[in-house]
Amino acid sequence: MAHHDHDYQLHGALQFKVLENYQISPPQGSVPTTTLPDLTFFDYLYLFSSESKHIFLYEFPYPTHHFLETILPCLKQSLSLTLQNFFPFLATLVLPPEPNKPYLHYVANSKSSIPFTVVESTVDFNHIVSDYPLDIKDMESFAPKKRPAIVLEDGTSNLFPLVAIQVTLISNSGFCIGINYHHVVADGFAFMHFMKSWASVCNRLLITKKISEEEDDDDEGKHYSLPIFNDGAMIQDPNGIDLCFLNLMWKPSPFLSKMLERYKPSSSKVMHTNSEFKATFKLNQVQVDKLKHWVSLKHYESTSSSVALQHLSTFVAASALIWVCWVKSQDTTNIEDDDDELYHFLLVADCRGRYEFVSIPSTYFGNCVAPAYVTMKKRHLVGENGIVEAAKVIENKLKDLEKNGVMKGSETWPLDFTEKLYTKRGVVATCTPEMGLYETDFGVGRPKKCEFLGLQGGMSFTIFDSKDNNAGGVEVGMAFERTKLNNFDALFQQSMKIL
Repeated sequence: MAHHDHDYQLHGALQFKVLENYQISPPQGSVPTTTLPDLTFFDYLYLFSSESKHIFLYEFPYPTHHFLETILPCLKQSLSLTLQNFFPFLATLVLPPEPNKPYLHYVANSKSSIPFTVVESTVDFNHIVSDYPLDIKDMESFAPKKRPAIVLEDGTSNLFPLVAIQVTLISNSGFCIGINYHHVVADGFAFMHFMKSWASVCNRLLITKKISEEEDDDDEGKHYSLPIFNDGAMIQDPNGIDLCFLNLMWKPSPFLSKMLERYKPSSSKVMHTNSEFKATFKLNQVQVDKLKHWVSLKHYESTSSSVALQHLSTFVAASALIWVCWVKSQDTTNIEDDDDELYHFLLVADCRGRYEFVSIPSTYFGNCVAPAYVTMKKRHLVGENGIVEAAKVIENKLKDLEKNGVMKGSETWPLDFTEKLYTKRGVVATCTPEMGLYETDFGVGRPKKCEFLGLQGGMSFTIFDSKDNNAGGVEVGMAFERTKLNNFDALFQQSMKIL
């Protein structure tokens, strides 16, 4: 059922007009009612995470009617075809009362669909795809709001829809695909598997001009790797981590209760303030290589070691630089007052194919990333060799994960997650270049800009692959209130001059 609204509505400082509202389901009869396996401790990590909002902006210099006649039908049909293989996105998250465990529920009927909204905007496309600071409220207008939770008649369970999609058309300039999904259903690697699969099918439909569902249904699935789901035995939990998470959910501490109220799916509160801005900071291939060489050389000079930090990854070098700039940008006054305070950096390690999880393939769909924390005193981070010291501890952590496994210390994950990240002294690297966001081509070319909108509060940053298709280059996304963002920008540019 389509809904038309011919009046432009204000969203932040931008104007939007709703053109169509759709509900997209898999092809009729393609997915039977399925009992999904129990959530794993990897999923419980993100049970009360905030919404994950991604936007992909594409150049399309044609009028509205051309988009509606050519691109939109392919977007909808390819989404339908792709969902038959990624059907957990159609499920709902069920939160029953204690002692029942949360679970995902999928039913094959007309209600199992994803809201798909098409809107038109008068925004300046070049402004939105730029790298300079943009108001978070404006950017969030390109991501849809998920449907509200459903409370069962007996009041015992809450059912939360997991995904919503919005396509925003900017006539004669471009369009944006915005996805709002709950992290409990998939981590970033699984989400990008879905996005690239959807894009692959859409690309093929546009190239072959086959708009008939019947023509394409038979060979669907040969054009991308199919997802593999948990069979109930694929992920073992010998340390009982899932029970730790459930106990925290059922009997939270006062501190955790406040955090859960703010971040759980039913919360209507937002994480960001009214004055937060998102900016992109670029490191091209040459700068990345110089950063790696500089860190390695400084490590050699400072330790008099015969072995430098060799073969440093782009992720390690960039993360060290960003972590140091982030810590320095937090407070420009009384900078020595908390020199002995501990600051935390959280990276997430993909567990697919690791020796503890050899049965989990690279195409596993769900959550399969483990948190790994690095801690340093502020005095060392803001010192002369702060970037070098940060790179060394991050590199050592990654080596430790390879040697001793990602599950070491996993029994403290629930408490670590709250105590280290919500103390204003923790920052998270939420995306890595390996996810390849800029490889998502729906048939109109690579995105002009990709954004993750879960950076609010200055508690996380992203490291994406380069949109310029420059192998080895990366772009870093940060969101702060304006003063801290200016501080960060100045520190980042100063570091670039040193290189």
